[in-house]
Order: sequence, then C-alpha cells, then structure tokens
Amino acid sequence: MQTTPLTTRSLLELIALFEQSNQPIPDAGGQRLQGVPGWSLPRTTALSRRDLDTWTECIGYAGGYPAPRGDETVMVDLEEDEPERYRYRCPETFRSKYVPADLVAVHAVSDTRLLNYLADLLGIPQAHRRGITMPAIGSTLWNLGKMRIADAQVDVWLVRGLSSSIDRVFGHFRAASLPEQGLIFTTGQGLPDIVPPPRSYRIVPISGVLVDYVIKPQVDTDLLHRLLVAPAGSKEEKSLPVRFDPYTNTLVIATRADKPWTIKGAKQIAVVKYLVEQFENGRTRVSAGDILVAVYGSREAARGKRVPSIFSSNNQWLDYITHDDAGYGIKLE
Repeated sequence: MQTTPLTTRSLLELIALFEQSNQPIPDAGGQRLQGVPGWSLPRTTALSRRDLDTWTECIGYAGGYPAPRGDETVMVDLEEDEPERYRYRCPETFRSKYVPADLVAVHAVSDTRLLNYLADLLGIPQAHRRGITMPAIGSTLWNLGKMRIADAQVDVWLVRGLSSSIDRVFGHFRAASLPEQGLIFTTGQGLPDIVPPPRSYRIVPISGVLVDYVIKPQVDTDLLHRLLVAPAGSKEEKSLPVRFDPYTNTLVIATRADKPWTIKGAKQIAVVKYLVEQFENGRTRVSAGDILVAVYGSREAARGKRVPSIFSSNNQWLDYITHDDAGYGIKLE
C-alpha cells in the first residue's frame, strides 16, 4: 500500500486525530458522524494540508458550530447558505454570520490506511492482517496481526476510545478462544494503575512505544519485549537511545534493538565504549583525535593512527557508527 511518508511528530498527530475520530458529531439531519470537525484541524502543527488530504476523508458536515459569546463559546445551529458556506445566528448580536464549508466539514482518518501503516511499522506480515478489514468491535477494536518480538509471535491489537468502551473490550479478551497473552495498543491513554488488564495482556498507548527522538517513525522493540516479560501491571521506562553492556561488550541501539552488536577486540571495544560515554554526556559527535587519545592513552601514542584502521577486520561497525564533518557518533537511525 502506497502511503505518504510521515515524520514521527506527524504520525503522533495522526494517531491523536484517529482517537478523536471516534467522537459523534451530529449533522443538520441529526445523523451522527464519527470524525473530527474542520475547526479542530488547525490545532495540528506537524501534519501538512497534503497529509490531511491523504489520510482523512470528508464524511459530511456538522450541524452546529462553536460560536464565540463573550469569554466562552456556545454551539449554534448551522444552515447551508451556499455550497461553499454555512450560516448561523450570532449568539451576541443575533445577526447572521457565515463560516466556510471546510471549517465545518467532518473528517475521519482512514482506518484501513492507518492500520496498515502501523502494521508495516510493527513488521507484521500481510498474511496476518485479516483483522484490519474486519474489526472485532466496530470502529473500536482491530487485530493488527502477529508480530515477532524476540523469539515469540505475539498477537497485536489496536483499540480506539478505550475509556468509553472498556467493558466491551475487556469482555472480548476474556473469550477462551483468544490467546492468554498479547499486546493491546491504544490510540489514546493507557489504563489507570488501579485497573488490571484482562488475563495476561499488556495495554499500552502506541504513542508510548514510538521512539520520540528520530525523524522517521520507529518502534521501541526493546520496550515491547520488556513489557511482555515483566509482571502484569508493572511500569517499564522507554529504552535508552544507546546502551553498552560492559560484561558482554554489546552495543544496543533502541531503534535496532533486535540487532545488537557484540564487539570483539580491545581497541574496538574502547572506541564504542568512549562514543557511548560521550553520547550520555550530550556529545553526539566526537573528533577522531579525541577517540584515538581515549583508545591509545595519549596524543603521542595516537599519532599517525586512524579510527577506520581500528575496525579494518570487519565492516559491521559502519552499521552502528556514523562519520561526518562533525566527527564520529553512534548511528541512531
């Protein structure tokens, strides 16, 4: 499926719109439309107009509009005046005023498109996505498919409007036909601490498992693994961007937690350890000179040496260490 590239920020805003799209908005005929009114859309900052056109569709027009009255707003009835505008009676002056049609248009995020995008992000094969077009609970709960986490295949679900449908959602997961364990992502907030999840399921906002410091959307798979193996109800912090295990000499980057790098050789280990230490101190780039001094112990001993020569025995380091005009650093993406 072809999709418009999204940044992490724009994806987070799109997910928030999807959550809002569950709210009922009556049209002029009293029919309830499930979507987001045009007057709410300008609050988004990362989603462009093109993004909105790509990911949402107009499903009708609101029958009311929040008009200002003093320091507050009140809902007033709308009447279609012309195809491009609607008329309402001002609650302060009682005169007719007008709003453009696009301001009262109700937009809904395309659930099939967004759910397939999220399934791509989670690495769920197409063959496992049948639940995307057949919601378990209409407009509320979908089975995205099976996701590989470590050595396990885990059922992954997405729920919208959990707070208003918690009884129906929990009832669904108590069915004996479903696996004992799985991941339930919410497009809004998670569960209150005092509410236990059904059986051995883990419920977490999908916004909370996205890596928030990279431009291209990526999932914190290390966090997902820790959530699954931790006791139900326990809180797990987001993974550190970079982690170095001095006992196994292994580098773990959160965006590629499924591909840790076990480093061999004392000098290679010293380079990576130094880069991680500097990253933790806020330095994302380090000069070759500083690295060589850290590895060899002095400028005299480092004279004539080159960082690439330390890794001459393999090219794997290029997947984990970046180099540009500013110096060397850990490759986060």
